[in-house]
Amino acid sequence: MTVMLFVAGCAGEAKEPRANEKPARSAAPAAGGKVLGQQALQRATVTGKDLPGRDFDALPGPARADSAPVMPAVCRPVADAVALASPLTPKARLRQVMSALEGDHGGSMALASYTPDQAAEIIATLRTALRSCTAFTPVYGFAYEGVTALPDPGLGNESVSFRLLQLVSLDGEEPLKVPVTVTAVRVGTTMATFQSANTRRDGQAVVPSDVVSKQVTKLTEATP
Repeated sequence: MTVMLFVAGCAGEAKEPRANEKPARSAAPAAGGKVLGQQALQRATVTGKDLPGRDFDALPGPARADSAPVMPAVCRPVADAVALASPLTPKARLRQVMSALEGDHGGSMALASYTPDQAAEIIATLRTALRSCTAFTPVYGFAYEGVTALPDPGLGNESVSFRLLQLVSLDGEEPLKVPVTVTAVRVGTTMATFQSANTRRDGQAVVPSDVVSKQVTKLTEATP
C-alpha cells in the first residue's frame, strides 16, 4: 500500500514558543472516563479485521509531546492536528496509515490518551484557534492556506473538523495546492485525529467515514 502523507512538519522534541508567541488557551471542563494505557489503546484501535477491504499500517514512534512552532503562533493547534502531533505528553499514543477506498482518500490517523483535563484542553484550544487561523508556515515542511472550519460532525464527546490547502512547492515552481481535511474527536480522555489529503487535487479531501465511525465506537466501548 502506497500512501502519501502530508504533515505540517517533522516530528521531534517538543519546543515551546517564545513568551509572546503562545497560542490562545481555552478554559474547558475536564473530560471524564478511563485513561487508556498503551495496550488498552492498541486493543481499541480500528484494524482491517473491523473493516474488511481497508488496510492499516502502523507508524512507529514514542508517546511524547512533539508539537513544533509555526508562524503565526495562533495556528499551532491547527498545525498539530494536521501533523497528528501531540501538544502535551500523552499517556499512550498510536498512529497509523489507512488505505483509500472508492469515495474517500484514505490518509492517516492518531489516537492519543491524556489526563482528563488535558484532553478537554486540547480540543478546546483547537476550536479556538480555528476562529482566527487562516494560513501558517511550519518550521519544517510546506506552508498551508485556506484554513476553514467545517460544521461540527457531532462525534464522540466533542468533535472539530476543518479543511485547508497544503502548498507543495518544489524547485521554485508554482506551488501545487493539495486539499487536506482533518477531523478531531474527543472520546472520554482520548483524542482521535483523522487526516486525509487529495493528491489528485480534483476536489476536497474526504476522510473515510467508516474508519471514523468504527474508531469512535471502539473508543466509546473501551472508555466506560
